[in-house]
Amino acid sequence: MSAPLIEEFLTGDNEDIRDLANNEAVLVGFLTLLTELDGLPDLETRFYETSRSLYQVTATGHSMDSLNSCLSAFFGKPQKSAGKRIPVGLRFDPVVKHLGGIRKDQALFLKKLKRGSFYGALWPWQQEREKIEIHLGFHSSGMDAGDYARMGSMVQKFIGQRKIETVAGVGGEIHGISLPSFLQMSEMEEATYTLKVVSGDRVGYLYLDGGSLIAAQYESLTGSDAAYRIISWEKASIQIEAVDPGRVREIHEPLMHVMMESLKLKDETGKDLPSPPPAPPSPPKKRRPAGPPSPASEVSRKEQTPPKKAPAATPKKLPVQEPPVVGGDPVLAQEPIAPFEKPADRSAAKQGRMRRTTKILLFILVLTIVAAAVVGGGTIFHRTQKNQRYEQLMADLAVSKELDAQIVLLMQYIKAYPKDGHRTELETRLEVASVEMEKRDYDKTVLSVSQLPIDEKYEKKALSLYTAFLAKYPQSPYVRQINASITGIRQLLGTAYYEDLKRNSPADLMERYVAYQEYLDQFPNSAERQSVEQMITELSDAYAGAIEGQMAACETKGKWDNCIAECDRFLSVLADKPAAETVRRLRTVMIDKQELANIVNMAQQVAGDWTKARKAYTDYLERRPDTTQRAALEKRIAAFDDELARQRQWEKMAAYAGDPTRDIFNRVQRLERYIADHGKGPYAAPAINLRERLQADLENAIHEQQMAKKRQQALARQQAENARQQKALQRIQHLQAQVARQLRPVAGRFHDNGDGTATDRVTGLTWSLLDSTMVLGTCIDYRTAQKYVSQLKTGGHSGWRLPTAGELAAIYKNAPFFPQTETEWYWTSESFARGYHRVVDVVTTTRETVFQRVSKPEDRCGAVRAVRR
Repeated sequence: MSAPLIEEFLTGDNEDIRDLANNEAVLVGFLTLLTELDGLPDLETRFYETSRSLYQVTATGHSMDSLNSCLSAFFGKPQKSAGKRIPVGLRFDPVVKHLGGIRKDQALFLKKLKRGSFYGALWPWQQEREKIEIHLGFHSSGMDAGDYARMGSMVQKFIGQRKIETVAGVGGEIHGISLPSFLQMSEMEEATYTLKVVSGDRVGYLYLDGGSLIAAQYESLTGSDAAYRIISWEKASIQIEAVDPGRVREIHEPLMHVMMESLKLKDETGKDLPSPPPAPPSPPKKRRPAGPPSPASEVSRKEQTPPKKAPAATPKKLPVQEPPVVGGDPVLAQEPIAPFEKPADRSAAKQGRMRRTTKILLFILVLTIVAAAVVGGGTIFHRTQKNQRYEQLMADLAVSKELDAQIVLLMQYIKAYPKDGHRTELETRLEVASVEMEKRDYDKTVLSVSQLPIDEKYEKKALSLYTAFLAKYPQSPYVRQINASITGIRQLLGTAYYEDLKRNSPADLMERYVAYQEYLDQFPNSAERQSVEQMITELSDAYAGAIEGQMAACETKGKWDNCIAECDRFLSVLADKPAAETVRRLRTVMIDKQELANIVNMAQQVAGDWTKARKAYTDYLERRPDTTQRAALEKRIAAFDDELARQRQWEKMAAYAGDPTRDIFNRVQRLERYIADHGKGPYAAPAINLRERLQADLENAIHEQQMAKKRQQALARQQAENARQQKALQRIQHLQAQVARQLRPVAGRFHDNGDGTATDRVTGLTWSLLDSTMVLGTCIDYRTAQKYVSQLKTGGHSGWRLPTAGELAAIYKNAPFFPQTETEWYWTSESFARGYHRVVDVVTTTRETVFQRVSKPEDRCGAVRAVRR
């Protein structure tokens, strides 16, 4: 699956691409190294960060020696080892300049080609020594940005294909890949499937179609809201499941936008990342001219940036974290404030002449000056610090030429300083940058299509570029222009090929015919189709047409000598042309048909002796197994064997169907299939008779099967009922224990009898610990309540009844109160007519000492607190 990716990339006309094509084995080795490194554990990729290399990850817990061994397998010994100074010959190497220099503790590997170099670099982090930044890439001063972007896309797709193939090999469960990274791989691979994402007790689903995220579901959330939640989860496991064909598109935002929104959600909840520490105050820093950051500064920035993933730019105002200024950054140098020292004359004579009073006055003066400087300088310093960080941001934006990097810087600053006075200005600039990035991508897509060579791969490449833009920006204002361009691809390609065909038609008639036919096959609906068909018509009267016409005449007469001779003449002058193969095939067919006619004549001479006739055909096939008339010969031979074969087939079928030791269903099924396939054959009648004899056995087997199924279903229902009753009993016991615990604070009045009942020491009444709602799990009307208490057997007692209003009021309106449940009121035994309806007095469970009479219609849904003496 990876070979077409490499082949497509190496089709460019650039000299650097041709150099890579001449060293394809080296390129394959480099890609193999990438996949081996990418399979290591504890690697981390920041998808929102612009890398200077084709492949850049952070490795945690790997030693420099182990990583040196991995890279040495492809590059050989490092050109510059960690711990050693950079050789003089490397200091001005283009790769070193591209990387911004190499520190002493870093390692550099090179494999040079004629027009460029593959490189690998290991950059240990300064503060977190267990982390090492890995850079792998290719540098050539002659390769333009478009070819470098194509090479980067090829590398990412190559790694993505290997990862997805690995996932498929372990049953669909993904290991060692973060969810955002896997979504990006799926987008590049245009994959279609359902992802089940699990994080703790949370389960969500992401639905992909052609690499696009079209829908998501998490609990009651769907669409973009569900996707934001799911992608923000930490330590999520991923499983690939079957496609859901019923899913329609609910998400219209690009994948990068969805991932950025999930990052915003993660920041707002504060569950996944701690809030960034306040930036320490720093004095004014000196700036040097803008230029590429050194490896030291880049690694330092990465060390202090939290390892979380964020998508590409979007006009949304997302909280982001400002990258802190690192003390080791060579761009900014901090000037320490020297402590105050009182000037003193070291001369012993002068110190002896200074009086004590003068010393005290000088000391007080110094303290006053220092205090004033601290009070006034703090305010000035704070204001200066704000201006400095804003100016630093503006300088970073000026240095960052990529819109993606500018957007990340703006979002990080707004996130870190939400109350900054420049917030409105920065948000406006962020929105403008997002719009510019979309326009840049559109212009880049149009330019890339216009620069494509119009060849057999033009259509595929152009469609790929257009659909990639539409997938990234489905709501873009440029959708109409893109769709119009897609519609015109085939016509444009057909017209260009037609003009080229007219200008460069082959001189040879046979070659010209092949060229015309290839055009029609490739562009069946071209506007120039009629013209090309006319050109083919003019050629159809040429030599090849004459040979085919002569072949038909020879077959009619049964004489092939003249046609074979005509083919020999054609091949004597056009044997090296594409059409020569067709003529050779015609010649072979002619010779085979001539020999077949001879064999038929010989077989007719021995009519009646089928053994000899059959032997004539089989002997010829042994001599000429590659004959073009093999099918005709075998058909004639098969005619002698058909009857015997049919007889053997029926005898085998009858033996199988009549074997009582075999499964009756399989016997009947195979016999019925035989009858269907041979319903008009000589053995159809005995097959039907045998089927009728097996009908009784089949009915007995079906009856026994049905009875077994019913027994199994009855057993399953009984087991389910037993499980339900056991679960209900456990639930009631749990609730009784819960209410019993609630009785302990009022044990002086209510005595827990230990059997699901409690006795009121004041009234002597015994109450059920659980009300009807707790037992049944639902509310009941008054008639059902009467039936409920009449059948109640709580505690092994009978005689349960509905309480009176006074009895209920005694436990709910007089302290100490009976424990309160979620039920709001209970039925009483006091029912009476009110107008045309019957109502019942009820008592609320509100703990209060004032009792007010309340009544409810009998059809209302309430609960019962049963009582007995």
